[in-house]
Amino acid sequence: MVEAARATVVVRDATAEDLPAVAAIYTHYVLRTTMTFNTQVRTPREWVQRFEDDVVGGPYHLKVAERDGAVAGYVESLRFRPKPAYDRSVELSVYVAPDATGGGLGSALYGAMLTTLEADDRFHRAYAIIALPNDTSVVFHERWGFVHRGTLSEAGHKFGRYLDVAYYERAL
Repeated sequence: MVEAARATVVVRDATAEDLPAVAAIYTHYVLRTTMTFNTQVRTPREWVQRFEDDVVGGPYHLKVAERDGAVAGYVESLRFRPKPAYDRSVELSVYVAPDATGGGLGSALYGAMLTTLEADDRFHRAYAIIALPNDTSVVFHERWGFVHRGTLSEAGHKFGRYLDVAYYERAL
């Protein structure tokens, strides 16, 4: 257990029962921010299929942080790129409920995920892809040992504007 913002936080492997809460958190970021380049909300069926294929039946991980018994954030490891030569690399993605930011949940989630990945000899590198500007995410990733490896200018387009994308890398 980790203490964050005077509330008990438990980070654990997600179950299928957690998917509605995970989906609700992610939906906020899809509809209201440029932190994800998804522009359409995933359906419940898409969440279940992804979980079954990638986590239950695959090598990837989904962890949730519970604060006071409710899911308040999640972190996932994902396929970095679709070609087989990339299979020893993972992309990480972390999201915290809008009303739970700033309380250490992201750090609790990242710490747990990195511990899991470091013990998993299937993976060699972790990548974070950050839509810019996002100083908070840049500082967060650098604190976890991620190193900036490059920026693609105007690689994404959301909410009527072009966005740069920074690539960060960390050895596992």
